[in-house]
Amino acid sequence: MKKIFAILLLSILVLNGYSQAAVNDTVKEVLEAHEGKLNALDERVLVNEADLAKLNKIKISGYVQTQWEYYQADLVKKNEPTNTFYIRRARVKFTYEPADGVKFVLQPDFSTGNLSLKDAYAVVNLPRLSGWALWAGQFNRPDYEVEFSSGQREVLERSRVIRAIYPGEREIGAKIEYSGTSTPVLFQLMAMNGNFTGSQAKDADSRKDIMARFVYMAKIPSAGIGLDLGVNGYFGGTRAKSNKYVSDSEGVLDSITVGDYLNKRWFGAEARLFADVLGGMAIKTEYISGINSSTSATALKSDPNKTRNFRGYYIYLVKNIGNRNQFVARYDYYDPNTKLSGDAAKSDVSYATWTLAWQYYLNDYIRISLNYEMPRNEKNSTITDVAGTPGVQLKDNTVGVRIQAKF
Repeated sequence: MKKIFAILLLSILVLNGYSQAAVNDTVKEVLEAHEGKLNALDERVLVNEADLAKLNKIKISGYVQTQWEYYQADLVKKNEPTNTFYIRRARVKFTYEPADGVKFVLQPDFSTGNLSLKDAYAVVNLPRLSGWALWAGQFNRPDYEVEFSSGQREVLERSRVIRAIYPGEREIGAKIEYSGTSTPVLFQLMAMNGNFTGSQAKDADSRKDIMARFVYMAKIPSAGIGLDLGVNGYFGGTRAKSNKYVSDSEGVLDSITVGDYLNKRWFGAEARLFADVLGGMAIKTEYISGINSSTSATALKSDPNKTRNFRGYYIYLVKNIGNRNQFVARYDYYDPNTKLSGDAAKSDVSYATWTLAWQYYLNDYIRISLNYEMPRNEKNSTITDVAGTPGVQLKDNTVGVRIQAKF
């Protein structure tokens, strides 16, 4: 009996030890499995944190401009509307800053029927050169009114001279820029294709056009005054690819060698006064004069290449009225051919334009603008009104109302 009891007791102890070992092994396997899952979860969390860190370096901004315009008679063709609603601009700007001193910008425009790429460039601060940066890609040409964002500009459109010599505002090229840290100066030097098409195209010829701009910015904090003074210049050319004839500013026809370059060269001076007077005001002006050129796509003598002496300027008066309102008056003048007057070609007619505007800022995101533009043309036989009468002052004023929403 004692032997049987001893055998049973030994069996129980053996089985219990085996069972305990099996349980321990099972628990160990479960713990190891959970540990593997936790490690995998940690890896996913680290990946998500890295992705979130990248997303935090991306800034998205933009604006939509819905506009209504009314046109006087001489701007309206037969059976065409005298007024319209349309989307002037609808832009989204993506800015990515992966590290200090490095920035990438991409800005498409989704305006109705006009999907286009406005900006696509990179900016890199040059190492060991404080204040110096290199730009490369497609961006605004270095000029004050060109670079002044259309989402902030006080009137609906840029002045006529700027629209004429810098169409499309943007260019493809590279720019060196210095923004003074201890000295209040701005220096810009840009090399570009110089196509003036405003589209994403390769260069039309081998030469690159050059722009340079220098601005000195003085401030008198005690008087609430800021004064910017600057000069700028454009140095480029247009290649005559198919037509050997060229017409100068006085209409004199000459011949050149096909493949020669026609000058595009001008100089400008700019000034801006900012004063903290009765809520704030600003006076801004720029004068530009030089030679512009255009080439013919044909080889006809009756359709020659053209070089033209031109000049133009603008002056703004901007006055804040309280915290939400702003009054703006602008006078701008553009003469595409300073050598001739009277019976010149229609493209050589000069314009002097008054623009009056009122801005109302509903809040930080919504702005309502009322704009009245009154151009006055040079009178000659090439200018006719809607009835066909030549040599008249056109009735071509425009009323514009814009609602801008930005984010």
